[in-house]
Amino acid sequence: MRANEITEILDRPISRELPARHVARLAYVAKDGTPRNIPIAFTWNGSEIVMCTTKNAPKLPALRENPMVALTIDTEVHPPKILLIRGRAERENA
Repeated sequence: MRANEITEILDRPISRELPARHVARLAYVAKDGTPRNIPIAFTWNGSEIVMCTTKNAPKLPALRENPMVALTIDTEVHPPKILLIRGRAERENA
């Protein structure tokens, strides 16, 4: 996507509402090659989705090997409001 397309999507009312939630579902490929989908707490800092985990979390070696992820942020009510994000995870040491 081009930067202007991302900005247009993030400026939509639903896209502004959903990052205020606290739990998302992170999908990634595990070291054994099978897909994983886990709940994870996150925060939106205005330009990035930030997720934290323990240093010994099984997902970290898998993400080093294959950083491609998908993230779902949604509501529990019907019909759900859903924000789907795909991209590359980047790791920072705190």
